[in-house]
Amino acid sequence: MKSALAPARFAWLVVLLTLAATGLLPASPAAAAIPGLQRVVTTSPVNSVGNPKVASATCPAGKNVIGTGGYVTGGNGQVVLTEILPDTQLTKVRAVAYEDATGYGGNWSVTAVAVCANPPSGLQRVATQSATNSDDKDLTASCPNGKRTLGLGARLNGFEGRVFLNALQPFAQVSGHLYASEDKAGLSGNWSATLVLMCADPVPGLTSITNWSVGDSSSPKSVAVTCPAGRVAISAGGLISVGIGDYGQHHVLIDRLDVSAALDRGTAGAAEAEGGVAYSWHAVTIPLCAGA
Repeated sequence: MKSALAPARFAWLVVLLTLAATGLLPASPAAAAIPGLQRVVTTSPVNSVGNPKVASATCPAGKNVIGTGGYVTGGNGQVVLTEILPDTQLTKVRAVAYEDATGYGGNWSVTAVAVCANPPSGLQRVATQSATNSDDKDLTASCPNGKRTLGLGARLNGFEGRVFLNALQPFAQVSGHLYASEDKAGLSGNWSATLVLMCADPVPGLTSITNWSVGDSSSPKSVAVTCPAGRVAISAGGLISVGIGDYGQHHVLIDRLDVSAALDRGTAGAAEAEGGVAYSWHAVTIPLCAGA
């Protein structure tokens, strides 16, 4: 026997599906906190031709970059991620990778990830550059007073393929940190690093969370962490850890900083450079989440 309520239930189902299709259902807490949020991804050709390879992910009209990601696929520790950088207008993210000093014959690609949204209140790009010399680069930048860090970007300038990104991490939602080093052969020339923050007025639920890979000498490593319930990942971040103040410099390089297609988690990946290392190390993911 059919229930007399069945037609009414079906009618409500049609209404709910229609509202969902047109985007008129109540927004999730994350969507309400940062309207228009979406992930845009572009990948270079996958081949052994071209050094460097470049990919640019552009936000749709009317939206701006609030977070970034970028990664190398197939590099096996011999392709160096040297740039994950939003442009000055915060309309796109460019990712650049170079083969290392000995070159690489395998097929590989680089991917740029832009986390885009309707411009949050007070959105601005803050950039700082290190000194130009042959030292390791240990660089910090802070948002203006009262603003918070939504995302980070980086570029290594000079001797591309021979300088490694070892850390790109948020600090207390108000600043960011970059560490970069030369390859194990060292350089006699000068180079620099650029650190960029996307800053804005405070958004609900902004936090950074951390997860560590296993600690051993295997390579490559990748580790992910899921944002707390009701929050979304808005920018990637991560580092390599060997010990306090040791980012695996000269021997281990970050080759993946990403947020998932569902914007629910962040991932960091790293690989030992050619020749490997005997000591244990961790890949650490530190995405920024918002929206609770």
